Amino acid sequence: MQASDNTASPPPARVPSVFISYAAEDRAAVRTLRDTLAAAGLDVWYDENELSGGDAWDQKIRRQIRDCEYFMPVISASTEARKEGYFRREWRLATERSLDMADDVLFLLPIAIDQTSEMGARVPEKFLSVQWMRAPEGQPTPALMALLARLRLGEHNVLPRQSSGSTRAPFAHHRTTAPFAAPPPATQPPLLPPATGPGRPDAPPPEHPPVPPIPPMPPFPHVPEKGGFFHGVKFLAEVLWWALAAAWMLFARLPKWGRIVVTVWLVATLFSTRCSRPSETPAAPPLARTESRRDDDTPKKKRPAAERRVQTPQESAATLDRGELAKLATEIAHVFKDGVSDNTAVGKPLVVIPFAPPTADTPGGKFAHAVFLSLYGRLSLDRRGEVSVVAPPRGEPGPAVLLARAKALHASFVLAASPVVEGEEAALTIKLFSVADSTVTWTESFPIKGADDTAVAEKIAAQVLERVPRKETRRQK
Repeated sequence: MQASDNTASPPPARVPSVFISYAAEDRAAVRTLRDTLAAAGLDVWYDENELSGGDAWDQKIRRQIRDCEYFMPVISASTEARKEGYFRREWRLATERSLDMADDVLFLLPIAIDQTSEMGARVPEKFLSVQWMRAPEGQPTPALMALLARLRLGEHNVLPRQSSGSTRAPFAHHRTTAPFAAPPPATQPPLLPPATGPGRPDAPPPEHPPVPPIPPMPPFPHVPEKGGFFHGVKFLAEVLWWALAAAWMLFARLPKWGRIVVTVWLVATLFSTRCSRPSETPAAPPLARTESRRDDDTPKKKRPAAERRVQTPQESAATLDRGELAKLATEIAHVFKDGVSDNTAVGKPLVVIPFAPPTADTPGGKFAHAVFLSLYGRLSLDRRGEVSVVAPPRGEPGPAVLLARAKALHASFVLAASPVVEGEEAALTIKLFSVADSTVTWTESFPIKGADDTAVAEKIAAQVLERVPRKETRRQK
């Protein structure tokens, strides 16, 4: 019998497939990159030449990302500028697929076609765990061609991302031989130390020990794409750790004398902070205290009028002790509680209606409440025992309701504000009513936009104090 010449031929080797994901603005550079990958013998797929009008576009993209052997996202200034785009969905689908893979599997191949930096790039966090390649405008580089040779052979081993200061080549393996060089021949003799020099075993040690390499600066933490409280806390913790690591790196790069100076300064600052004590005001001499007591014991009515002067708001606030401040705050807070009577306001010459509730959440309401707090404190300091605050009537009361309430409290004046209408032209309108003749003694509107609540309160206080006489002055009349 003759042997048959029809031997079984081996099946053709499968060509690895690469999915290129890019933004539309980078189409020209991606075409150049596509031609480079195709010339290297890879099966390249991207939407320009694979999808036709009748295809189920989204389903086909999902299938290609699920079946491809390598995923190559193209990163550039265009992707950084785009807040949204279909390529981001492709990146997310590839990232989700990589979660089912081992950490040492080479699947994601980020490639930058310009000078876009990895630090702070708007890419999924998974892209930062692998080494990026760079191909300016899609043109091939030696590193890219070496990578394509690996892909053509179907290699699927990858190292974690190398730091920016590393001198190792991208995508290098942990092995003693070069990643793309042939192993040395078995007959090659071993390398011998030189006859002379520091490599010889019996050679003397060098005069100066080698300086250890300076560690590279750590990369800045990546800003999370997803919002949320826990993502924010994690990002802040990473920033804090980065700041500490960067400070330590900078400290390590200083010369020896610089490190000594910084250490001494830190220790001195720490001890000066812990040993410092609040300064105490020295006591006045006995003679000064005696003269001050005599001045204070002199009745005010015997002092000439020329020597009297009105205290400024800062001086008045300084004369108010903590008990009186707590009393004012308690009084303002209680007027908004249900069931609080107005007995404490009976007989006071001036009744003030709060401009807004403390819980106001609109810009106009917050401004009106801040003006009221400053104003009421100013009036209470200048006219102690003559000013009272009462709860505002329900709804939007008119002048008749305010005057009737003031008469019931035996007051002479009532100060109130119109409700603030929110908007660009919002203003706070203040009115001072006279109970004796039921008229508006003074009114003025203050624009809210860009206004200072303290300054507005001082203007209102000046007008009110000028028109409302003191209690002893009314008795003399």
